[in-house]
Amino acid sequence: MMKWNNVPLKSRLILSMVLILFLVLAATTAIIISTATSQQEELAYEQSIETTKNLANRFNGDMQSYHAIGRTIANSMVEYESGDRDEVNAILKRLMIENPNLIGTYVAFEPDAFDGKDELYANTFGHDSTGRFIPYWTKIGGSLHLEPLLDYDTLDYYQGPKNTKSEVITEPYLYQGELIVSYVTPVIRNDEFLGIGGTDVSLNYIDEDVNQVRIFDTGYALATSNGGIILSHPVNKEWIGARTLADFDDPLIGLMAEDIRSGRGGNIETLDPTTGKEVIMFYEPVKTGNYSFILVVPKDEMLAGVTALRNDLVVISTIALFLMGVLGYLIALSITRPIGTIVDDFKHISDDALHGKLDSRADTDVEIDFKQIPVGLNEILDRLKNNSDQLRTANMELRKYSDELAKANEQLQSLDRMKDEFLSNVSHELKTPLVSIMGYAEVMDDGSLGEINEAQKNALDTIERNSDRLRRLIDSLLYISMAQSGQVKYIFGPVKIDAVIDNVVQDLSIQAHNKGLSLEQDVAEDISLIDGDQNKLTDMLSNLVDNAIKFTPTGGSITVEAREDVDYVHISVIDTGIGIPRELMPLLFQKFYQIDSSTTRRYGGTGLGLCIAKEIAQAHHGHIWIESGKNQGTTVHIKLPK
Repeated sequence: MMKWNNVPLKSRLILSMVLILFLVLAATTAIIISTATSQQEELAYEQSIETTKNLANRFNGDMQSYHAIGRTIANSMVEYESGDRDEVNAILKRLMIENPNLIGTYVAFEPDAFDGKDELYANTFGHDSTGRFIPYWTKIGGSLHLEPLLDYDTLDYYQGPKNTKSEVITEPYLYQGELIVSYVTPVIRNDEFLGIGGTDVSLNYIDEDVNQVRIFDTGYALATSNGGIILSHPVNKEWIGARTLADFDDPLIGLMAEDIRSGRGGNIETLDPTTGKEVIMFYEPVKTGNYSFILVVPKDEMLAGVTALRNDLVVISTIALFLMGVLGYLIALSITRPIGTIVDDFKHISDDALHGKLDSRADTDVEIDFKQIPVGLNEILDRLKNNSDQLRTANMELRKYSDELAKANEQLQSLDRMKDEFLSNVSHELKTPLVSIMGYAEVMDDGSLGEINEAQKNALDTIERNSDRLRRLIDSLLYISMAQSGQVKYIFGPVKIDAVIDNVVQDLSIQAHNKGLSLEQDVAEDISLIDGDQNKLTDMLSNLVDNAIKFTPTGGSITVEAREDVDYVHISVIDTGIGIPRELMPLLFQKFYQIDSSTTRRYGGTGLGLCIAKEIAQAHHGHIWIESGKNQGTTVHIKLPK
């Protein structure tokens, strides 16, 4: 074997220069690749964690609303002393109608704890054989109906509040074949347990909503109860309500189940029981409800960006190493004398570079023939160090901006959630006393509580009219809040537009007549059915006709027309009212916009009617626009696809 000392100087120089430059660039490149890929990997984890938390927070808002309704029912019963079972049933039924996502509302009193007249109601409709007051308004098994509560002597929904005298959110359970969760508040008066009030929510919609969640290419979400019962799965529907996390016999999934049972979030790396792929499972509990969400993300998809970045950096570094090797070779070819000093400098620099130090420089105090070698090397090192410093500074600034942006985003999300929760809770809290006000006013108006004179009847009519106006205002605010948070649900099916128009015209004809207006409909015969949500379309058209009545002076007319185009049903609401200046037309569909926003304006309202109408039209893939001019009347057009 040839000794190193016997190797020609030119070859030794070439080998030494290429090796040293390789080590310098390799050390720098390794640092850069490690830093960049670590940051990319952290961002991928943070994205998945944030997605899981947002999913949990969205459903937490739903559960808080349902809990608030149950709490309001119970609190109303604490103060309720009229002993009118029909009136309580009317309140429970109204809450079911106004909150379509609920599957049940109820109160349940101890024997004779409601009005002391249980024996009078034995075996009557909505009661059991004892006459105990236990009404349950439910949609289980079909349309809304009344039946007595079952299994209250054994199930937690009644026994839990009774034993603890505190609110209970039940673990998901089967009731009459439906998987539900109950939000129950005890009715306690003078520290005595009288009964409960609460709401039931079907968990079927959770499976439908969670199945829509996708992250990266094939990542998906599922929901479990705090006890580990699977509540949703995108593929294995037979698991829902029948399997638990403990059934997978995976120690890591077992640890996740323990965290979920304790209300903690986190993540694990394991194999997906469905696909067998290596995945990362992120989990987060829902605070108002005994269940959690799990986001299942294939590890290779989540880190695909990290792998691509690492590969790109390796390719760039390889090209740089090759070019630097060529440069070293060309420099070595021009050398004809030993350059021991330069070689020593190279070795010293390479040793420092291996330890991450790029501050060492070659000695330039050499003969003029070799001076350019150390000078050139120093320039290369200066550029490398400068680039490294710039990259380090840029990374620090990027991390700083990323942290600030994350904090700002978190604050904005927190404020938005607080706003939505406040608006939703306030709307629900206002509805319950409003229902009682309207109920009492109707009972007094029809003479059930005694005869009233004409002045009293006029006052009651005013109360009913303004209560209904307040109800519409609350419904509008609640709809906008739910639309912003994606909670508005549409139930599509065949809809007869002529029937919708006829119902709206009949409902608002008295309002139009009282103002001295003509309200008519002009609907083409045999108009086609459309695919839509009949209740939402009725709300949309009611808002438009109500607006027309509001802005049309006495003696005017309003006509609701419907014609059929090739691909659309074209609805028009035409009035002879005050019209709208053309320059204000682009602003009409904005939330809370009023043409006259002064405190002395003649026309009331929230400015939400047209905004809600646009939301509903767009949800039906339709189009809405307005034709008007000042003192020229107004025509609102809606085109809905067949």
